[in-house]
Amino acid sequence: MLTEPEAREQLEEILDQQEYQVYYADTRNTLQIWWDEFKAWLADLLSRLFPSMENTSGTAGNIMILVIILVIVILGAFVITYLAKNNPFGRNKKNKPFQSGVELEWSFQQHVNEAKKFEEVGDFSLATRHLFLGLLLNFHERQWLEAKIWKTNWEYYDELRREQKELAQFFFDFALLFDRATYGKQKIEKDDYLSFRDIALKWLNDAQQEI
Repeated sequence: MLTEPEAREQLEEILDQQEYQVYYADTRNTLQIWWDEFKAWLADLLSRLFPSMENTSGTAGNIMILVIILVIVILGAFVITYLAKNNPFGRNKKNKPFQSGVELEWSFQQHVNEAKKFEEVGDFSLATRHLFLGLLLNFHERQWLEAKIWKTNWEYYDELRREQKELAQFFFDFALLFDRATYGKQKIEKDDYLSFRDIALKWLNDAQQEI
């Protein structure tokens, strides 16, 4: 019969064998180890801040999950807000080019003449506005769209896509410049204005030749 020291030594030899050690091996990956350590740290912190709270990693893990969800929701709201503010389609859907009935009653030539006046004094923001409105009214006269004070640039763009597909993209890009000048209160530079003016005047000259 084995003595107690001999029995203890034999038991230790058995437990040292590989088939027993595998039960004690840490099979967690790096992320799992980090997560468990973080939960333990958070549980300890919570127990210090709130002594009455049960000090368990499960409680800490649940709180951490809620915090992560909250962060994701906040970031999602921020991204959606940012995209809404910087999405040109969104701006065009709500912005109406005609701010008064008077602007709608002017002829397209009156707007073009007004654009030339502002161009001469270097106010390319207002020149952009009037040239765009003149072009819009010209398209109305040519029955490519129907100008209404309540309509938005997006609605005009949608009409042009049906009537004049080759012109729709230019109109859309010009509408973005118009939005920057009118609603964004941005100063339009000369080069930006001239790049659209030349194409717009070409369409207007073509219209006069048709008459």
